[in-house]
Amino acid sequence: MRIAPLLTALLAALLALPALPAGADDATAARLARRNADAAGQQATFDPGAGTTATPMGKAHVDGARRPIYGTPGVNAGVLAPDGAGGYVWVGTSAPVPMPAEEHAAAREIRLQIREMAAQLFERGTQGLGGGVALPASFVNQDNLDSSSAFGRYIAEQMFYELNQLGVPVREYRTMAHIKTRPEEGEFVMTRDMAQAARPRPSGLALSGTYYFDKHNVFVNARLFRTQDGLVLRTANMVFPQTPVTKAMLARGTGMRLRAAQTDVKALADVKDDTSLQFMFQQNTLH
Repeated sequence: MRIAPLLTALLAALLALPALPAGADDATAARLARRNADAAGQQATFDPGAGTTATPMGKAHVDGARRPIYGTPGVNAGVLAPDGAGGYVWVGTSAPVPMPAEEHAAAREIRLQIREMAAQLFERGTQGLGGGVALPASFVNQDNLDSSSAFGRYIAEQMFYELNQLGVPVREYRTMAHIKTRPEEGEFVMTRDMAQAARPRPSGLALSGTYYFDKHNVFVNARLFRTQDGLVLRTANMVFPQTPVTKAMLARGTGMRLRAAQTDVKALADVKDDTSLQFMFQQNTLH
């Protein structure tokens, strides 16, 4: 057996061990021993990773202490892969990932709010619903139950998806008995003409609600109720800030229309229309 190489390797390992501080206890010795044992089992020098280009932006209080904040010029899609020689290879694009448009982010927020409302409605699953099938309908203006908008119709459309994802049976009741073909337009199987659409069964569970909005906020209340007797089985609500997207959706179909008209010269209080002029005065920043 060749003793010299073995002794040389043992001596090198002992020299690599850090010296224990004076008065080190057994716990410290054990911790250092484990650290060196782990290091000895590695095939290469441990690399904690690479930094990134950043610039100071100031400081913020974190856990009672002021910590520095740094900003980066852009967020790139990719990954830094070790090259095996202490360096890195950038696998990705050099162009920063574009930030989503404000309007797109606002639209996604509406969808997430409706998802939250669906989760509230079916937090207990389908328990107590008697196996009924949900029939989502347009949400209506709280102050005029005969009026809806693109916003109210969108909530109903999104509920078809959300309920289906939650495993709740949903029925599409706006279908015609046949597919209608219109030249140069397409094929249609859905309609809002209830004379052509199949009527919902009495055992259905209607899902609808109301909304109210002002210059700054939108309030929505939803309810799931039996169509045969109107008994409310589940409720949900949400409130979120107005955005350009919600303002545009609420303006479509709310009864606010510019139209030509003739009127006698009267006092302003006498010619105000409760459903148009007065409402628009109150919501003068709606558009």
